Amino acid sequence: MFNDNTSLLLCTVTLLLFCFGAATGILANLFYIGFIVIIYLLIIVNILISKKTDSEDVIESIKKSQD
Repeated sequence: MFNDNTSLLLCTVTLLLFCFGAATGILANLFYIGFIVIIYLLIIVNILISKKTDSEDVIESIKKSQD
């Protein structure tokens, strides 16, 4: 889905949006909060997907080494 650099960039942008929203008071807007939550959920799903594929690759390499 996303590579590591894209995930870091999204985390940075989301953090900046959160800080900007808190400083300006726009954080009370539900649409703004929803946007931030959706970005964080995308990042978490990406981490879970990438970890799952990494672990599958490790399992396959172990099986090959045992043969």
